[in-house]
Amino acid sequence: MADQQDITNSNLVLELEQKLHRINFYRFCQFVEQLSPSNVGLGCSESPSQDPIRFAPAPDMGFPASELKYIERNTIIPRPDTVRTTFLGLYGVDAVMPYALLDDIIKRQEGYEALTDFLDIFNHRIITQFYRIWLKYHYPASYHVGGQDPISRCLLSLTGLGIAGTEKVVATPSSRFLALMGLVTQRTRTAEGIIGMIKVVVANVDVEVEEFYPTWVNVDKPTQLGGQDSLQLGKNAMLGRRFKESNQTIKITIIPQQADIIESLLPDQQQHTDVMMLLRLYLGYRVDAQLYLKIDKKFLPKTQLKAGGFKARLGQTARLPDKNVSSNKQYILTNLGCYRGIAV
Repeated sequence: MADQQDITNSNLVLELEQKLHRINFYRFCQFVEQLSPSNVGLGCSESPSQDPIRFAPAPDMGFPASELKYIERNTIIPRPDTVRTTFLGLYGVDAVMPYALLDDIIKRQEGYEALTDFLDIFNHRIITQFYRIWLKYHYPASYHVGGQDPISRCLLSLTGLGIAGTEKVVATPSSRFLALMGLVTQRTRTAEGIIGMIKVVVANVDVEVEEFYPTWVNVDKPTQLGGQDSLQLGKNAMLGRRFKESNQTIKITIIPQQADIIESLLPDQQQHTDVMMLLRLYLGYRVDAQLYLKIDKKFLPKTQLKAGGFKARLGQTARLPDKNVSSNKQYILTNLGCYRGIAV
């Protein structure tokens, strides 16, 4: 009982009590659950004795201006404080009891306390179950940090990410993929899906995807005359040490719209690692991807040899003045590396 009294007497609840007419009923219930020392939510136990507060309708018939009216503290009987509401309940504005009984409660006739105390047993249960129903069908309200709530775990399990130890494999929190459920669960992998996944991780960027991007593939064992394998022109004989292949690789170009996000997209930075992990999850072993960063020149300051400030990288973000160079190029294309579904 001491823990229950401490909740309504806490500094947060005392401050909220001054603005009770402006507080949403559902949010107030969530505050109470967070302040409760037990892990049992409102209305989850078989007996209401484990609930830190009581809910009951206000015994008035006036037009309700808010969902919560006031907190009633009882200093005589050792029981949890009661929060009076302006909806639901067996008496009050939304009453369903006979008018004869309601008349006695409204006029505070002799002995009405016994009747209201009896009805409040059901009122508290009705109001708390109403809150549980709302919580069940409002996923954002029931979400826990890190996706540890039951609904999030079930959603992640649909894509195989709810298995224990998955976060170590993908090297990123699995809760990040909750916003990508629609893309990840698709059987096909599309350019629009890649663009959507990258934009979830990196804000304020444009993404371009070019399919069937030609790349050079080196041949480990060039064709030689006099070898043990029989060679046939037009079949397995090949001239040269490399060839162009266009079916396995796609080109992904990220175009930042702000200067402050350029550095975080460079190799060995956090967002670059996140993008590579997402590609590993989305593309798998199906295709390879060549990543480029298309930087507007106006976002890059002049390269200077000094400590501090913008850290320019040779071959990536460092540039020389264009005074004596006749160039109309507005963008600089920086190679961010290659994702390979199957490491060679």
